[in-house]
Amino acid sequence: MINVSSVQIPYDKLLARLGYLKAKTKIDEKIENLIKENLNIAQKLITPKAAIVFSDITVKDDVVAFDNGFEIKSADIAKLLHGCFKAYAVAVTIGSKVEKKRDEYLSEKETFKGLILDAAGSVAAEETIVLANQQIEDFEKQNKNVLTKRFSQGYGDWRLENQKDFLEFIGADKIGITLTETFLMKPEKSVSAIIGVKKTE
Repeated sequence: MINVSSVQIPYDKLLARLGYLKAKTKIDEKIENLIKENLNIAQKLITPKAAIVFSDITVKDDVVAFDNGFEIKSADIAKLLHGCFKAYAVAVTIGSKVEKKRDEYLSEKETFKGLILDAAGSVAAEETIVLANQQIEDFEKQNKNVLTKRFSQGYGDWRLENQKDFLEFIGADKIGITLTETFLMKPEKSVSAIIGVKKTE
């Protein structure tokens, strides 16, 4: 159902991530060429992938229970999914090649190039989750359903420590996502989120 292989890194969003306001900032031609050159490098290095699980859910107090027995204990998630009958658990990544190239630049003291690659990777990861979200929304619209906003770990009371069980539930290891000892995802440019589904009234 979900295909994120067509993800493109928008130049305007990369500029914004780097702190340039296109309408207000005059960018030196040499800098502009450097940004575009490394945008092209990043575009060739990304390998966007998504892992998704969806299930009917029940919400009671601060607990969201999926039909297969998986549970999320969070007041913020329970509030988000109040009135939802189904939820999607999503993880996406663009792979590790961009961050490896970034680290190569940094080791060579090419700091600005490294900064561009890092920003491009962040934009690519966000574009990947946005594309996955849009495809889910398009599918659910056919059944006259609407989505909640996305919600990721590390916000509100849904702590990063809960990432391990959530990623195992999704099967994120199948797309190469692992966790560090401090519960951060590897590759770095990866995103996970939960999205609720409601019937239109």
